[in-house]
Amino acid sequence: MSTFDRPKRTRLTGVLAAALLAVTALTAASPAQAAAARPAPTPLPANLETIRAAEATSLYGDPAIRPLETRKTALITMGDSEISGEGVGNYVPGTHQLNPENFCDRSFDQAIHRVGIPADVRYNVACSGGATPNLIAGSGARQWTELNQGDNLAIKARNTHLKLVWIVIGANDAGGIEFGTVATDCATRRILFQGPCWPTYSDTWAAKVAVSRQGVEASIDSVRKTMTDAGYLTGDYELVVMNYPSPGSPDVEDNPNFPGWYSGGCTLYLADAAFARNKAVPLFGKGIRDGAMAKGARFLDASRLFDGHGVCEDVTWARGVYVETSLLPSSHAFRQSLHPNYAGHGAFAECMTQMFNSGWATATCVDPGSTSHGTLYNGFFTFKDLKSADTGQCVDAEGYDSRNNTKLTSYACHGGRNQGFWQDPARGSLHVELSHDRCVDVKGGTIAAGADLILYNCHGGANQKFTVDGTKIHPAGRADLCVSFAGTASGSVLELAACSAARTNFALTARNYANPVGYGHDDWIGSRVY
Repeated sequence: MSTFDRPKRTRLTGVLAAALLAVTALTAASPAQAAAARPAPTPLPANLETIRAAEATSLYGDPAIRPLETRKTALITMGDSEISGEGVGNYVPGTHQLNPENFCDRSFDQAIHRVGIPADVRYNVACSGGATPNLIAGSGARQWTELNQGDNLAIKARNTHLKLVWIVIGANDAGGIEFGTVATDCATRRILFQGPCWPTYSDTWAAKVAVSRQGVEASIDSVRKTMTDAGYLTGDYELVVMNYPSPGSPDVEDNPNFPGWYSGGCTLYLADAAFARNKAVPLFGKGIRDGAMAKGARFLDASRLFDGHGVCEDVTWARGVYVETSLLPSSHAFRQSLHPNYAGHGAFAECMTQMFNSGWATATCVDPGSTSHGTLYNGFFTFKDLKSADTGQCVDAEGYDSRNNTKLTSYACHGGRNQGFWQDPARGSLHVELSHDRCVDVKGGTIAAGADLILYNCHGGANQKFTVDGTKIHPAGRADLCVSFAGTASGSVLELAACSAARTNFALTARNYANPVGYGHDDWIGSRVY
């Protein structure tokens, strides 16, 4: 190195050191700057201020509103029965009773009490039957003897430093999907053998979702305003909206330990379970997602989280149709049905813990392969056609089914969920859009030319791992074998073949269908549904 290089390097080192000191100084000053920039909390109405002062005294020994930095930290859930803990049991006294009537059904075992996010206080103000007006502070919309959830948020936000506001809402708005009414109708029809309920709801479902989405957007706006009025900056807290998983599946009889229709509480017609999983929940979940994204909220997609864990499936995360006989003849006797159970809220807690710590704006949480745990993935899943470049046909789960051993065959591409596939980047598994618990599987487990490919319960085995390599798709570790259609005719089975054979050029290709199959009146019902 020449003598001319040394001073230059010294000067550069000095510049970097000065820059580092400047950044450190700015970082150290940022909390004070943030405190100075925060708006002063606006005064609460007298009745709410009385409650706030009492809660502050309980927390700190006096009623003062403290600076944000000196308060106890807190987490809060808002919404309806999906997140209140209904169906879990172990309810907070006074929230599951007939006299005085209150069925908010807030459980001590609900997800917010089980997340791995450090906090001094955890609040669950969600209430069964909650609709989006219940989250709007000052709206006057109340349930039972409870405060409006938005008003409750305003109180908690002034007394603690709320780090997380977790919202699950939209299922109960008037004119929206009205989950409670629909679920009760569907279960009643099955118990009384009156025929499936889906014909009543299928054609109007998209319009109902649009109403629910409007309510979700209004509630997000209101929650943000409530937090601003409480003196928060946007960076002082995380607002995360989560959608709903399907509580049931038409594949229940694949469970080797199937408990029976009545013992397991899966008293729904399979066609109604198919409606829920194949059409209703996907459309509703997307509506909530679109509403949250339009408002710039963080979003946790849980719509596929219970795939493989629905009512009467193996390791269920949802409670089946249930009658609390002590409440008969009240309709409240049935209200705990078709809700997340203790394990389901454990999965919610796993997902939210990962979401909070990830910093991701959007994420999807699923069980990636019979692990009985929720795993978080950045962003949303983009399902693609598994398309043959040789025939122009798509891989199709025959009959719009997802039962174990469903054949994978060639068919004209139509954008249906039985033709959508997503590859797990870490595990190599190919999941069908119908259910995250069904993967492309080398039948019988023997990876050899001529072996058929089917759908089967995802388990992470070697016969469910694939490598996408340009225009070829191989079983993992077998570059000599490729997926192939056995023939050119529609309905030809998908199989393994030597990569030099015909019809072995496949790729995962983007989808853009104006009118995809599976969202009409009854085109989402699988051929094995009865």
